[in-house]
Parts: sequence; C-alpha cells; structure tokens
Amino acid sequence: MYKEFRPHPLLTTYVDAYWVAGGPHFMQQRILPDTCADIIFNISEDIIAAADGALKIMPGNAFVVGTMTTFHDTAFHANTYLLGIRFKPGGLSGFTGLPLQLITDDHVPLRDISSGWHVALEPLLLKASGITAKVVCLEKFLLQRLPAGNIISGKMQHSIAQIRQSKGAIAVNFLAAQAYMSPRNFERHFLYTTGVSPKTFTRIVRFLSLKQQLKSLSSPHLLSLALDHGFYDHAHLTREFRAFAGESPTGYMQR
Repeated sequence: MYKEFRPHPLLTTYVDAYWVAGGPHFMQQRILPDTCADIIFNISEDIIAAADGALKIMPGNAFVVGTMTTFHDTAFHANTYLLGIRFKPGGLSGFTGLPLQLITDDHVPLRDISSGWHVALEPLLLKASGITAKVVCLEKFLLQRLPAGNIISGKMQHSIAQIRQSKGAIAVNFLAAQAYMSPRNFERHFLYTTGVSPKTFTRIVRFLSLKQQLKSLSSPHLLSLALDHGFYDHAHLTREFRAFAGESPTGYMQR
C-alpha cells in the first residue's frame, strides 16, 4: 500500500507530499534519489529496524532521512506502516535550521535533529486515530511553524527552480552569478540548504529527467537521450544512471 496526500497551499514551497506506506506482507523496495528529505513516523505496533540493525524506531517514534545521492534498498516486514513528510529541497532546513549536509545519505532519529519536534509531534500522532487524522496533525503542526522568508533562502529556491527548468543542464558558476555570490559562497549556502553540492544536485535532477523519459517513452533511443541530456555518449549515460539507480537504463526499463 502506498498513498500520498497533498499539502496545504501555504506549505507547497516546503512540502512535496505526506505519504503512507506499508501493509500486511513483507515487501522489498529500492528507493532512488529525488533531491528531497523526509521525516518518517513508525505508525506500526512493532519496532522497525534498519537492515544493518543500526537504527531502531519504536512505535510512535520518527526518524529523518537526509537527501540521497544514490539508491537504497530497504525491506518492510509484515504489518509495518510508515507515515512520512517528504520535504522539497530546502524545506526541512527552512523549518528546522538544520544544515542538511549533516544527514546526507543518512537515517537519524528525529530526537537527534530537533528535540522540540520529537517531544511535540510524536505524542500528537499517537493520539490521532486513523491516517487522515494523523496527516491533519502534521499539517497543523507545520502551519503553526511556517518559516519566515529570507534573502538567502529565496536565492537558493530560485537556483533550484533554474536547475529543474534546465533539467540539470546549467553551470554552477552561472547560478552563482545569478545569485550575486562567489561560487564558493554559493556552494556553501546550497549545501546547507539542500544537503548536496550544486553539481551533485544538477546530476540528480538530470537523472530524474532521464528516469521519467525512460518510463514515459515506449521505445526510448538511449543515444539520443544521452546527447539531449549533455552526455558524451551512451556509455557515459549508463555509468551515471547506474550510479544513482544501481542498474542500467535498460534494466530499469525492464522492471
């Protein structure tokens, strides 16, 4: 089972979606980079644990998933249910002030990120009966804490929009100039806001564009896709795609 809920219009700058996942049966899933960070609540009746056992989340508790730079294979045991907030790039940092590079490619208990959120949110969700009521709790909590806009965050959001519009085909020096920053200062703020460097972010956005086209086109021509996305050749595209997805474009299309 997987279902998404759209955020309140006032939150769309920061939140991509609320989501719920799980079910009565064991499931395995490969999670791919999407430039987002998540707060995920264990709404099961049992403890959930990472595959290596390093992170254990009690019922009602939550953990934070930082921006991913490669694929991650995960397994859901039977009767595991998760409720998540998927933040857009810069969204989690905007709410918490957390330097996102501290949790890139990592899973961290919510209490280690923000004790205030841990103390306030987890009891609210335990009291709420049903998925819809829990989503309403999350929504109210975030609306009461809307970040105040500032010049730096506005510049970073504008740069993120430019990267998306270009599908990752844009130079970092150009973005820095557009933000009236030196390349070094721009990269520092971008890393703090999104968890990854501008160069890595553009690579992920280019990968996402490729992934979308591979799924939407009935018989995509890989060399044409490679050239359209700024790759030198088919082999370069395949290496880059495999780094993010763990498999070749052909393997991904056949799944």
